[in-house]
Formats: sequence, structure tokens, C-alpha cells
Amino acid sequence: MGKIEFLLPDVGEGLDEGEIVSWLVAPGDTVSRDQPLVEVQTDKALVELPSPVAGQVVSLSFGPGDIVKVGQVLVVLDDGGSTPAPGTAPKNLPAGSAPDTPALGGPAPDTPALGGPAPDTPAPAGPASEEPARSGVGRPKAAPAVRKLALDRGVDLASVRGTGPGGRILASDVEAAAHHDAAGAPDGGIGAVRSAVSSAATAGAGPDSPVRPPGTDRQLGWMETGRHPLRGIRRVTAEAMGRSWSEIPHLTTLDEVDATGLVAARRRLTEAGIEATIGALLVAAVARGLRRYPVMNASVEIAPPGAAPSDAGGRSGDPAPAVGPVGAIVVHAECHIGLAVATPDGLVVPVVRHADRRSLGDLAAEVRRLTEAARNRRVAVGDLRGGTFTISNYGSLGGRFATPLIRPPEVGVMGFGAIRPRPIVVDGKVEARPTLPWSLSADHRLIDGDVATAFAEYVTGLLADPVALFAELLATGTTGRPGR
Repeated sequence: MGKIEFLLPDVGEGLDEGEIVSWLVAPGDTVSRDQPLVEVQTDKALVELPSPVAGQVVSLSFGPGDIVKVGQVLVVLDDGGSTPAPGTAPKNLPAGSAPDTPALGGPAPDTPALGGPAPDTPAPAGPASEEPARSGVGRPKAAPAVRKLALDRGVDLASVRGTGPGGRILASDVEAAAHHDAAGAPDGGIGAVRSAVSSAATAGAGPDSPVRPPGTDRQLGWMETGRHPLRGIRRVTAEAMGRSWSEIPHLTTLDEVDATGLVAARRRLTEAGIEATIGALLVAAVARGLRRYPVMNASVEIAPPGAAPSDAGGRSGDPAPAVGPVGAIVVHAECHIGLAVATPDGLVVPVVRHADRRSLGDLAAEVRRLTEAARNRRVAVGDLRGGTFTISNYGSLGGRFATPLIRPPEVGVMGFGAIRPRPIVVDGKVEARPTLPWSLSADHRLIDGDVATAFAEYVTGLLADPVALFAELLATGTTGRPGR
């Protein structure tokens, strides 16, 4: 019988480590090839790693919450003697990552993240069944996002039959079970039990304990009292924002713009059958601004202290070195705009690639796709890479101004508040108009106040006069050609 050590692969660009979120199998379980084994949180996303072979799980090397370095053994499998020859990579290994030993690792190129179905695997909805999908330890197979959905819907996963690969329970299975329960379950079902338990917990809270508000089990801003490990997206966010605040000198400017034309344009687009949200129009305007002021679409690379100057270009007549003893400024050729999306576990920032080359309809569809995927924790790793600028719609729940933090190694982030009627001067008279507050934070190592102001004025000018924005879209040829 052949023992195989499955290693943590580099599932991102230059990934050093990942955090074990949950195991989807247990020792003794029989698994099929490409069946998800474990959920790992990287600095980009939550990903599932599939089994490279069919066989049996021998042992797990780490537990939930453990940090694993790339190349360390995650799980030992026994394939029953069908171990690939040394140096042969299974189909789910990334190109160029074939090891020289039977140690295997790497996700399938098209493996969906966060428990989504495989691209060619249908995920039909079905009612609850008496054949629940369970792992070797009696725990239903489901991703964390699906477990949360089941909790919110009052669905007992033990009663749901999974239709995903390996019998995994999908979101569609939970929704179908919830619909089935709502249609046929008598009063006093699991939803009523959950409600009663929640009420009892609230009623029994001590004088020094926070009272859980009514509503969902995971209320916005709610956290139990006590000590909690810093894990998952929150750990990644804490590290990134700590780096941002300590390394980048932030320059912030803010103002608001008359959004009368923007609101009217969005309404007219909807009437014309183009489902362009305000968010899509914000991305379109910012993309035009990045093309007008390319230095805002850049990164600053700082060499570590004591680094020697580059030898490139040292000969007489040669160009100056691309990277010197201090660092370099990298102005990106492509315009990839990240969208900060709030999820119950923290911010996720999917990236609209080639935002400046997309038609408005295509841009609107992509913004909608990425936002929904992020909120459902089904965004692919590839959709989280390569951002060159970020937009934060912090006004989705209200609010006027903020000072958003830059995502390293980008040099700018633009945030937008809630559109609300506010007093504004029009032709010398004060009127109540819908206004859009905005905030721009820039990296002062590269961006000075004049550039930041010019960029912001240009972008907000396009938002105040959508006709000018549409003219820019036409001028750049983005009238229907997808930019991916």
C-alpha cells in the first residue's frame, strides 16, 4: 500500500503560509480523487485543497487554527498501492510544481473556493433527506459559509442530503431544505427551537454581559465576551492594515459632490435595460482617473536597509538602473480595481480586472458577480490577486466621511459615503440635493497633495456629470468589448 504525503502548496502568488480553517475529512475516511480535504485561509482567500488520489486518510498533521508553512505535510493518504511514479504530478498540481518525491500538493486549476460546486458539476436543489452527508467523525460535509447559512435558515445539516462532490452539502441544498421546512414543517420546528434558545440566552444574561440583539445569529458587530483567537480573514486584515499604517504615510483629502446627475443617470440606465449600479459607475469613473493620472495606478518598492545598489546599467552609456539602493516606482500597465466588500468574517477585496477596458454593461455585470461571490465566500483566488487601486463603499450602511487605509503595495484608495439629501449651493441658492461624500487616501511617499487633488477632482467631476463619463467611455472604445 502506498503512503502519500500531501504538502501545503503555494495556492497564491508567493504564498508563505496558510491557516487551517477546518478539515473536511478525518483519519480513516475513504476519499475520492479531487475530493476536498481541507479549507485553508491564505492572505488572499479561503480555499479548498482537493485530494490528489483516491484512497484512505491515514493522519492529519495540523488542527484548525494552526499556521502551516508552504511545503509542510498537511495529511498522509494511503492510495492502496497506486502511488504515482516519483516526479509525476497529478492533474491537480499547478504547472511546474511537480515534486521529485511522492509528496503531492496543489489545487485543481478550476477548483472553486469556499465549497462551491465544481465548474462542470451541477448543484441541483433537493429537499431534506434521511441520508445526510457525513464525514468519518459524524460531521456533515459543508463549508463554513454553508454552515452559517444553515444556522441563519434554521436548517439542521444532519438532515440534509448533499448534492456536491463527495456528498458535500451546498448552499442550494440548504435553501431547498429551508423551503421544504417552511412549506411542510409544523409550528415549533427547529426555527422555533432556535428562537426559544436565543430568547432564553438573552433573558439569562447577567448585568455585566452584553445582550444579544434580536435578529440573525451573527448580528453585525456582535461578539461574545471573552478571549478570541485572531484567525481567518480578521487575522489577514489585521496584518495588512498594521503594515499599511506603519509603513505608508497617508495623505487624505475629502469632500462631497452633487449626485443629482449620477442618480438620474443610474435611473435612466435601468429604464434602458442596463443594470448598472452606482458602484459600477464609481468603478468606471475611478478607472478613467487612473488612466488620466497613471502615478495613482502605481506601487512603491522600498529596498530593505543596507541593500546594495543594483549593478544593472552600470556601464557607460547604459540606462540608469531600474532598481537602486532605495527602491523603485512601478507604474502598472493594467488597471485592476479592488472592491472592498463587507462579509460577516471581515473585508474581502475582489478585483475588477481591466476596469478601464470594459463596457459599462460588462463592468456592471462583473461588479455584481464579484460582490455576490465575496459575500457568499465563493470568490476564487484568481479574483483576489493583482489589484492596483481600491474602492471602498463604506457608505453602504450610512455614514458621510472616513479615512480609508491603503492596501499595500498600492498607493491609493478612494472611499464613498452614503448618498443623502444635504444642503448645497446651486446658482447662489441653498437647495437640498442628493450628495455623494468621498475620501481619498494616497501614499505620500509618491503622491503629493496636488496630484491627489487633481485626481479626485477629475473623478468626482465625471460623477457629477455622467454625460462626460459616458463620453470618456465612448472615447476609449469601451462600448461592448469585454476587457478580461
